[in-house]
Amino acid sequence: MTAASLTEIPVAIQNSRLMSQGGFNVYEGLHDRVFFQQLIAEAQAQYGAATACDVAIHDGEEIRGGVPERRFLSSSGSVVQDSFYWAPWVLDLLRDLTSPELVPSGKRGTYSYYHRQGDFLGIHRDIEACDVAVITCLIDGVSKRNDSGSLCLYPSRLAEPLSHVRSTPEKDALKLHLSVGQTIIMYGGLIPHTLLPVSAGESRVVSVLCYHIPQS
Repeated sequence: MTAASLTEIPVAIQNSRLMSQGGFNVYEGLHDRVFFQQLIAEAQAQYGAATACDVAIHDGEEIRGGVPERRFLSSSGSVVQDSFYWAPWVLDLLRDLTSPELVPSGKRGTYSYYHRQGDFLGIHRDIEACDVAVITCLIDGVSKRNDSGSLCLYPSRLAEPLSHVRSTPEKDALKLHLSVGQTIIMYGGLIPHTLLPVSAGESRVVSVLCYHIPQS
């Protein structure tokens, strides 16, 4: 999955359940109440070690990865998030949706904090190691009256260079406002996507996990 053309996506992925759903789906209740509170507490505890991810100008990457423009804080996950990342039932779910070959991309995931006015993540496709992204909204402190902090997807624009998407960001834009506890599972390496800027006084915190599908 090194190019954004459907003709170059492996047949197994083209025929996967997740692709039949448009390449993404939003799930409720993947975490029980007790575990979810533990996840929020861990994200808040990890905030003290968060570092700024600020890039004013993207690097012009056309396919995936690269260095998208962005402004937010990020920290490593820890043992609570790890237990979900590596849970056999989670892997079974993801493999059923995508590919039996799917594996975690690394040892652990991350937490992203969009706390400052204008914090955002620009239009991109995920890095080569992140074919499937699992993003859970932990804290939702933004207004539902506008697009602040919304996740914007372009599932109909898989075959387009990122420069085309950046130049027409409203074309076929699907804006999702994940509520607390909702999880999106998506082909982040295929679907161009962006996290729209948060407004003054608003914030969002999300858990981000990446999985890889090795190519034979």
